[in-house]
Amino acid sequence: MVIVNYSTKTKPNSEHPLFEAARKHPSRPAVRWGDLTLTYSDLYSESKQIALGLSQRGIQQGDLVALGDLPTKEMVISVWACFLGGFIVFPLNVRFPEFSLSHLLTSIKPALIISNSSYPDHNSVAIGELSNDAGQLDSNDLPPFAANKAATLLMTSGSSGDVKFVQHSHHNHLESARGSNKNIELNYSDGWLLSLPLYHVGGLSILFRAGLTGAAVIIPEEKESLLEEIDKYGVTHISLVATQLQRLLKDEAGPRILQRMKAILIGGSAIQPLLIQRALDHNLPIHVSYGSTEMASQITTTIGSNRKSALESSGKVLSGRDLIISHEGEILTKGETLAQGYLFNSNLVDLRDKDGWFHTGDVGYTNVQGELTITGRMDNQFISGGENVQPEHIERVLFKIPGIINAIVVPLPDEEFGARPIAYLEIDSNAPRGEELTHQLRSQLPGYMLPQAYYELPDEFSKSSLKISRQKLIKLAQSGNIRLHSL
Repeated sequence: MVIVNYSTKTKPNSEHPLFEAARKHPSRPAVRWGDLTLTYSDLYSESKQIALGLSQRGIQQGDLVALGDLPTKEMVISVWACFLGGFIVFPLNVRFPEFSLSHLLTSIKPALIISNSSYPDHNSVAIGELSNDAGQLDSNDLPPFAANKAATLLMTSGSSGDVKFVQHSHHNHLESARGSNKNIELNYSDGWLLSLPLYHVGGLSILFRAGLTGAAVIIPEEKESLLEEIDKYGVTHISLVATQLQRLLKDEAGPRILQRMKAILIGGSAIQPLLIQRALDHNLPIHVSYGSTEMASQITTTIGSNRKSALESSGKVLSGRDLIISHEGEILTKGETLAQGYLFNSNLVDLRDKDGWFHTGDVGYTNVQGELTITGRMDNQFISGGENVQPEHIERVLFKIPGIINAIVVPLPDEEFGARPIAYLEIDSNAPRGEELTHQLRSQLPGYMLPQAYYELPDEFSKSSLKISRQKLIKLAQSGNIRLHSL
């Protein structure tokens, strides 16, 4: 394990991005929710009060402040407050079970938790109390902005489910936002719907993109659907995972409302080509993205004018990032957006190899135009008869067959070949079965990639995340105890 120290040198005249946004766009909407609006001047003022309140409570620069059970508006203000005060903000995933959160907090040991709920054995405070604590403190008590100092701690998990804590600087997030804004135009008259949680890098990055341009961040209300929010506020930009886009397109009014938007950014997981094709058929402004928590969100993204690119790739590398493909086919990346490291036992652990590259664990290739296509995960790959098999490649071919709703391919231990692929499928009445299905696959897959058997995917797997489903199905196959219906 390598422990690294990062320089805290700052540019002498650098200013905080929220201060700059309030100076340039004081009366522009910064945050909108329901019928209420905070201008950038308001947001700066309220965030400054919370930052001063934290200082009054003895929180020091570089201390970790966790954000717990808070309404989204208060989360946004608290995030900016921590940035203004020089504190490291750690948005908690409050969907975690109480036991898991307690264990996590004991491991990380935040100096304070801002939350409407109390956390036993941990120091917590409501956001309203912090405003009162600020009193008459002078805003000069706020520290100068230091772009290279730590700003956030975010959780991410590997394929095995192990949780990692990723630490980013302000510079990492700002460069990520600048690269995104160069590719997807955003200005002060636009509004980006906060459709992803702030404990997710895809949600947090929206604050930086908006702050750099004076655009509004629009907070959805629980009582309304995303389509109602988009229609009501005239939302111009939105970040979605594939499941969200699928649900929006199922709504009869979905395509009509989404067509009026400027940009729909899709990422977060493997995206079925049929879903992208449906979006393109409706002339939606789709941008397909590949990214990671470690790289502060997007690494590559398609441009809106290239429809074919969105269907076949995840686009080109954005500015501030670099990407290469290793001899093993793994995607390696680095650049201005790469996190400072993983926080482990209060130490910052380097996540780069000796040449400065971060190993994503993803497999892919680039074409002559520099567009990236993701083919799978290194840790999902298995060997069958001496040949490398990438199960995600088989799954993509299966998804092209009408009637197949979901597909997960895993290795089945085999004495002769080491392993053979089998497929768990969720299908409708129009899907081919058995030999007919294999016949359709033969024209697109080599023999060693043809599934040896097809099984019905139980509901419990189709409703859980792909990562969890795959691991459980692999264990089931390895046990030799497959008690599912053959198709």
